[in-house]
Amino acid sequence: MEKDVYTALGLMSGTSLDGVDVAVIETDGVDIFGFGPSSEREFPAADKILLNSVTQDALNWRFTGPAPNSFAQAEDIIDEAHLAAIGGMGADIIGYHGQTILHHPPLNGERGQTLQLGRGQVLSDRLGLPVAYDFRTADVAAGGQGAPLAPIYHEALVRYSKLTGRVAILNLGGVANVSAIVDGELIWATDCGPANGPLDSWVQRHNAGDYDDRGALSFRGEVNHNVIDQWLKRAFFKRKIPRSADRYDFDVLEDLNEMSLQDGAATLASFTAQGVARDLAIFNANKVIVCGGGRKNPAIMAMLDMHIDADIVTAEQLGWDGDMLEAQAFAYLAVRTLKDLPISFPETTGAPRPLTGGRIVYPSSSLGSRGGE
Repeated sequence: MEKDVYTALGLMSGTSLDGVDVAVIETDGVDIFGFGPSSEREFPAADKILLNSVTQDALNWRFTGPAPNSFAQAEDIIDEAHLAAIGGMGADIIGYHGQTILHHPPLNGERGQTLQLGRGQVLSDRLGLPVAYDFRTADVAAGGQGAPLAPIYHEALVRYSKLTGRVAILNLGGVANVSAIVDGELIWATDCGPANGPLDSWVQRHNAGDYDDRGALSFRGEVNHNVIDQWLKRAFFKRKIPRSADRYDFDVLEDLNEMSLQDGAATLASFTAQGVARDLAIFNANKVIVCGGGRKNPAIMAMLDMHIDADIVTAEQLGWDGDMLEAQAFAYLAVRTLKDLPISFPETTGAPRPLTGGRIVYPSSSLGSRGGE
């Protein structure tokens, strides 16, 4: 029986492989009525090593020929990690993003391809709940970018917080993406360029940790603007918005081989800020709200402030949970999928029309499954 307002649980595991985020919200698929508990669970070290290896298998595969055998083992790990992260949390419906292994946006008139590992049916059977998953495939099949998908949730958040004016919500995950919202109405959204992905890889390459903790490395380095100017001439930045990217589309580390750890970190942090600034320059935002892991890097935040003429704040300054917005978004999208409401739009993914997307599955003993558009 369809309800007016659902308790929805969303799951998100980003390309940084830092773990699984879980968040509960109350929503009717249009408005937000409240927030429930949230949690996060890191991948065990052995699982993280395997998932990184599977990502390399996917980069070598590139959607050509049979899928690597390693995908099946990875899917077992991903499903179990998400089930463990949920623990005893309850909900009416689950939104399961899965783990993005490979994403190719449409280019030169050819449709894109995207792959998220994670079996909705496994979670549905184990939890006894309906599960919405596979949110990106329908959009890509219709000619869209398949990303970003969170913007319609960002619009709902801005309405919930009664924000007016020109508001940009900037997510700094592996890739940077921005939603442009005017007086509570979503205008456009796009991936902007890299965020934490290349910087994390640079730090890991030097065995200096998993990421640039509190920007300590970036703050001590000197930015090489000549290198950044060359990177900003790459094909991605010439594509019109909306556009999407894979974390590994910004594989620039070989250009840093002659730099110190600190100078490379500073240059990559500035690359993130300048990529974002290029897209925000066409919006003229009054306020930029930053979420995702990148907001915890003071060097990136300082560089954003250097390149963007707007009031830059973190999600927490508005009472939001900047770590959980993506998980919350997929809880919200699960209810929209259940109600056959669109989740992607010409203004956000370049889809030919608003698309419902996503698939709903039910426990095997229940009603079977039905697909979105």
